[in-house]
Amino acid sequence: MNTEQEPAHFEYPDSAGYPDGAGFLDEGTSISRPAESDEAILDVDRPSVDAESELRVRRDDDNRVWAATIDGRDIANIRYDVVDERIVVVSTTVEPEFRGRGIADELIAYAMDDVRDLGMHVTVYCPTVARFLVENRQFSDLIDPVYPGR
Repeated sequence: MNTEQEPAHFEYPDSAGYPDGAGFLDEGTSISRPAESDEAILDVDRPSVDAESELRVRRDDDNRVWAATIDGRDIANIRYDVVDERIVVVSTTVEPEFRGRGIADELIAYAMDDVRDLGMHVTVYCPTVARFLVENRQFSDLIDPVYPGR
């Protein structure tokens, strides 16, 4: 009779510290953080059951912006012009209390997907969008070859 027990299996976090080993958190995993930081989390940062109501992004052709809203409040936008059948990206703005949460990146990704769907190219004068495009090469085909901007 073998009385040895098999060692208990547990998963070590991956290099990013996520316990699923793939670098993603899902509904079954969570990050440990000090209890004192919980009070500092704004309600908008708390996940909800209905993610559709959290962040919405839309293109407003009349005002020439892509805008991100949370609960009906505009919190970020990308201003653009249309020149010679191309989109000229002028600026990106995120309300100060919403900065540092990845909202600008999500808004820019939405805008670039929209540009692709429109079959247009972009000229970029906004440093935030320029940085995003350098870091996200999957959108490099959208940069206008004659008028790339910055």
